[in-house]
Amino acid sequence: SGAAFGVIATTWLHYWWGFLEGFVGARLPVARHRLSNTLVKVVVDQAIGAPLYIYTYYVVTNFLQELNSQQPQMDDGKSASVLLKETHDNASQMLMPTMMRHWMLWPAVHTFNFYYMPLHHRVLVQNLVLVGWSGYLSHLNNGGLMTPKEEIVVTAETIKRRETVQQGHPVVLTRKITVLSHPPPSAETIAMVDPKK
Repeated sequence: SGAAFGVIATTWLHYWWGFLEGFVGARLPVARHRLSNTLVKVVVDQAIGAPLYIYTYYVVTNFLQELNSQQPQMDDGKSASVLLKETHDNASQMLMPTMMRHWMLWPAVHTFNFYYMPLHHRVLVQNLVLVGWSGYLSHLNNGGLMTPKEEIVVTAETIKRRETVQQGHPVVLTRKITVLSHPPPSAETIAMVDPKK
């Protein structure tokens, strides 16, 4: 699924950036307005190109992963249209939280890329940064990012646990929470959370 998206994304970037170069360059020639030209390309790219890119990533990868996981049970599996609707819904929910993270990195990368790099090297620079970003997107796509609905549930459970602790009652977890790469809490930490110990 990642390879399929890679082909789509590289092709998209080639034509999209070629369009941006001509469209913005006709209005703000690079020779006279280099910084303005760069900033307009970054804004247009981040407002139009980036959301389409992220949305397409989630749709393509989720659709192909679901389709591949259903191969052994094709007769009982979901239809392609149902899978596409589910992947669209998932992509729509994850788009804005992912874009918020995206805008922490990519505007700076693209400002550098559009200002200093000739058009024929831009996809290369993009792909160098994309190595790490693709891993991060994969992490988000495979459970590293909560949808807004999941975030509401977790927040409500957290508030409920805090209220229960404040009332002196033991905490009952309704959801399995896994904490990676953290040592178990010390006796001092436990004493701070539960004043009885």
